[in-house]
Amino acid sequence: MTAAAAPAVLLLMHQGNSFTKEAGEILARRGIALLALSSRPAKEDVFEKSKAHLADWIVTEHPRLSRADVADAVGIFRDRGSRDHGYDIRAAIATFEGYRLLMAELNRELGAQDSSPESLRLALDKHRLRQFLFDCGLSAVRCHLLSDGHVPELDPTVTWFVKPVRGASSFATFILRDVADLKDLPSIREQMRSDRKMSAIFMDRYDFLVEEYVEGPEFSFETVVTDGIAYHIGVHEKARVERQERTTLEGMSISPPVCIDPAIVLEGAQFVSECLSAIGLRAGAFHVEAKYWTDRKRWEVIEVNPRMGGSLINASVQAVTGSSMLELWLDTLLADDAGRGRLRNRLREVSQIEALREGRNRKATVFLSKYGEKGRTVEAIEFTPPDRMKPEILNIHVERGTELENSDRAICLMDALWQVDCADLRNEVERLDRLADEHFRVQYR
Repeated sequence: MTAAAAPAVLLLMHQGNSFTKEAGEILARRGIALLALSSRPAKEDVFEKSKAHLADWIVTEHPRLSRADVADAVGIFRDRGSRDHGYDIRAAIATFEGYRLLMAELNRELGAQDSSPESLRLALDKHRLRQFLFDCGLSAVRCHLLSDGHVPELDPTVTWFVKPVRGASSFATFILRDVADLKDLPSIREQMRSDRKMSAIFMDRYDFLVEEYVEGPEFSFETVVTDGIAYHIGVHEKARVERQERTTLEGMSISPPVCIDPAIVLEGAQFVSECLSAIGLRAGAFHVEAKYWTDRKRWEVIEVNPRMGGSLINASVQAVTGSSMLELWLDTLLADDAGRGRLRNRLREVSQIEALREGRNRKATVFLSKYGEKGRTVEAIEFTPPDRMKPEILNIHVERGTELENSDRAICLMDALWQVDCADLRNEVERLDRLADEHFRVQYR
């Protein structure tokens, strides 16, 4: 009698990095194997720490995965496995945005619940997305595509904002102070093409748009969608934003928001749900950036990222709600018809927005990030707060001798997260901001 193939999820990894430990532990509790297909990391040892959490893996010879890589890997994994009975791949997941379309295409073949590649392409194209929302009456923001050698006529009474049509890590996102600044775009495009770590995320699109700047506070909604219904698991206020010459850095995020009335946050959640539905996004995890346009008293979507939030967003959501975005995302992929009702109930129960609606928010988080200077080499780095102020999570991403990319994007050196008293959140923001200024040090050669 032939043994049944082992159930598995395929993780599409970029250069040896992803949430392998977390995903492996989640799936192990369900009796499901975690497989990985990874593009080649710059350093051979990067992938080594992931192997302990994987049942099997393939590493390609190239720094970026392709459709052919995915098709080949699926065939290989199906033919091999523990005790030679192969793997039954139930779903694919990609936490790296550059592989999100590969994930959706494979999930369509596998029959796993996911958004369509067509709706995801719309979400990922910031110019098409803005035009689409505008035409649907879901945006009032004017927008122009910046083609080579052509500068549109821009209303001089309006503040304009430049960003890539596809992007991440705040790559070349800046307020346009002078139209002459657009002359820098060709050199920025070269940075985008040559950035070994990030170039795949642009999906071979290196053009820019300029759109009306939305003046007001910015938030991110950490959202899980299943069966076309959006559940906002967490919401973060971007409490500290630093504007550099050609990028915008998010220095501190807090959850729940404190700068606007809870009723306005609830309006924002409903607005984001309407936008996701209009785009046709029926399943998945989303990190939706939105702003409240203070003068116009309306919400605007800034970006729809079809993935979990970066930095410590996932850790913050888990600290506040007790649930992991990654686990909930995997649940949407794996739930059968009988399990979807239970999943919807769970999403409703853990939603921070539902807790806010019912007046039962008690937990809060503050997390901050420190960024480096492009093109510099780190000589020393440390964060030494007093013991009573040590963060629950501290990630220092570089070490002595690290050469930082010469790139106009957020180059994160450190992330730190604290759980704080929700009732004292405003004061905690000020205290932790001072703490980071006083105790974080980086020196360059």
